[in-house]
Amino acid sequence: MTGSLRGVDYFDPIIVYRGERIRSILSRVMGREVKVKTTLLTDTYYVHYLPFPILKLKDDISPDEGMEYSLIESMITSETVERSRNFTIANSTVSLAFTVSYVQNLIEELERVSKTSQSREEREAAEQILRELKEGEGTTSGNSEKQSQRFSESVKRVLKQAHEKAMAKAVEDASAVKNLERILGGQSAGTGSVFAADSDVYEVLKLARNSDMRKILEFLSGIPKIGMTTKKRRTRYVRGELYGYERGIDLERIVPSELALPEELFYVKFAEGELLLYQKEVKEAMGPIYLLLDKSGSMDGEKILWAKAVALALYNRARKENRDFYLRFFDNIPYPLVKVSKNAKSRDAMKMVEYLSKVRGGGGTDISRAIIAACEDIKEGHVKGVSEVIILTDGEDKIAETTVRRSLKEANSTLISVMIRGENADLKRVSDVYLAVYKLDQADLLRVIEA
Repeated sequence: MTGSLRGVDYFDPIIVYRGERIRSILSRVMGREVKVKTTLLTDTYYVHYLPFPILKLKDDISPDEGMEYSLIESMITSETVERSRNFTIANSTVSLAFTVSYVQNLIEELERVSKTSQSREEREAAEQILRELKEGEGTTSGNSEKQSQRFSESVKRVLKQAHEKAMAKAVEDASAVKNLERILGGQSAGTGSVFAADSDVYEVLKLARNSDMRKILEFLSGIPKIGMTTKKRRTRYVRGELYGYERGIDLERIVPSELALPEELFYVKFAEGELLLYQKEVKEAMGPIYLLLDKSGSMDGEKILWAKAVALALYNRARKENRDFYLRFFDNIPYPLVKVSKNAKSRDAMKMVEYLSKVRGGGGTDISRAIIAACEDIKEGHVKGVSEVIILTDGEDKIAETTVRRSLKEANSTLISVMIRGENADLKRVSDVYLAVYKLDQADLLRVIEA
């Protein structure tokens, strides 16, 4: 077990563990035990994780590792890999997702060729490659020189085609995983990553391959401002953090240099309220974000995809502002409340996103019932500290104005309504903030997030 990269100690317990861990996740993704060489898994991972991976010389590679060396060499010299390394370098989760996706697609493509290709040479070439990539297998022998040469060309062709297809799919998967990590708050200083490193890669990769989720992530990845604008409420407090300077007579906050003034000048400034003081403030705690999301039949398609993107963006904001996040779908009835606390474990956040990705449009619309359910959550203590309820809907449902107003007042909450491609005069009258969106583009999403 020599591997293809210089500077990697393949006998180091941590690196051995890394390879076995990748194999375990790969077997779980493929639904069967995979006996691919550990060094291929390790090298693929470090080609993407290390800033400057360096190939060994071909003379230092044993004959039974030639196939593996060829793949790693193709990766290092690939422009596609060079671009993808912009988001894989020093990122364990994305590098691991890339490795699992690449090896899975490589094996599946070779197995497809070995079973379905009309060319006998291609089938035999694919079978030889699979044998040589397996742990403990070596090169084949016994062919004549002419057969070996012809077969070698077939092997090279089949290997190149399988490698390129696997690479393209792996880049897509890794990009989706990176976008998911970005949207869920993994890049903000002080928030940490929502992913618990290796342990969540199977779930993350499965979620990133969801077609609807991939569309949402691609949509959100094109918004550079997402998560950058956060609300920060500050309150003046004499024992708070230093925030600036001001003039006044509060001796408890006086700047020490003022005490060095001549006594008469000091008293004059004191009498005139012109002493230089520290301005101190404390950050005011912000309540949770509570989102009601319409999943009625009329929302199916583009509307609900856009609404889900808003939900993820709002969660991103809640995470960056250290706030709890609540989500409740509704149609003609309210569905169970989903909570992701500000200090939630990664698995809780992933469950919320997985739930979000699976919901489909269907059913009628009862806006009043949904708002009243949210107010009941607040009044009964299931949700604490909520001052704003946000509702996303396209429904022109008749609102029970008196009941809704009373419920909002009893819950001491305000209502922010986002009407998707429509108008609702009743909802507009009971809302504290009312937004109508029509284009369902990134500008509309940012307008809602910043409201």
